[in-house]
Amino acid sequence: MNRNNIAENPISQSKLPIERRRVEFTLDDVTEKYYYRGNPQVSAFFASLSVGFPPGEAEFIKSVKLFEDQITDPKLREEVKNFAHQEAHHSFQHKLLNQKLNELGYQTGGIDNVFKEKLARREKQWSPQRRLARTVSAEHITATWAHWALGSEEKMQHFPTSMRHLLQWHAIEEIEHKSVAFDVYQQCVGDRRLLNWVYRHFLYFEFPLSLTLTTRALLKQDNYKPTAEDRRVFKDFLFAKKDGMVSSLWPHYRAFTKQGFHPWALDDSGLVDDWKGTLSPYFAH
Repeated sequence: MNRNNIAENPISQSKLPIERRRVEFTLDDVTEKYYYRGNPQVSAFFASLSVGFPPGEAEFIKSVKLFEDQITDPKLREEVKNFAHQEAHHSFQHKLLNQKLNELGYQTGGIDNVFKEKLARREKQWSPQRRLARTVSAEHITATWAHWALGSEEKMQHFPTSMRHLLQWHAIEEIEHKSVAFDVYQQCVGDRRLLNWVYRHFLYFEFPLSLTLTTRALLKQDNYKPTAEDRRVFKDFLFAKKDGMVSSLWPHYRAFTKQGFHPWALDDSGLVDDWKGTLSPYFAH
């Protein structure tokens, strides 16, 4: 390492091609507001995630492209272009899903505006390095959840089929490009102290607080009061020891700050290959 702590070996470490796809999901089977086992909490939780994707992914693209001219590795430069294409299409598909959720009774416009205003402030106030570090942090969380979404059929089977497949397609592409922002950061910034600080703030504070507040806001629209069964299903979804969306992934969350970490230390390329065939009917040709 040099005195600025910039990676000496500016080579992409991606293990999968980052494919440009067009997909089509009708969402005709998403007919109930509480689409996940009739559970308002899990349904609102995923609705809040979906609302955050379009503005969040726009920021991911912007923050990576701020460093595009500094990338000398031709493979990584091409991966940045494909990363941006995938993220833009994720944003488009989640906007369609959000429209469907609005039709079912979720009022998401105010939450969407809050996300956009917050990101606009950061664009003015944060350094490019910090913005990229946040993107790297968010990409690790989404790639970790993507791994869960492709490997947790028992939990995922309760989504409407088209919504489940949308989430699994999104998961495939999050895994395909999971190292792009990280590799750009390593080559163009390289400050692991900053990255680890931003990551811990994102993992332990910003992301859970944002999800909690937006989920509660959506539930409050119905003056919802959870039943004991609602709480049980929600708790099991997030914190079941074997396959909880949060609890089962802690080793992967914690691995990020270890010395020598790289996103492809968890090689889940096999999961992607397994799911491509299942989801290929949704890919537009």
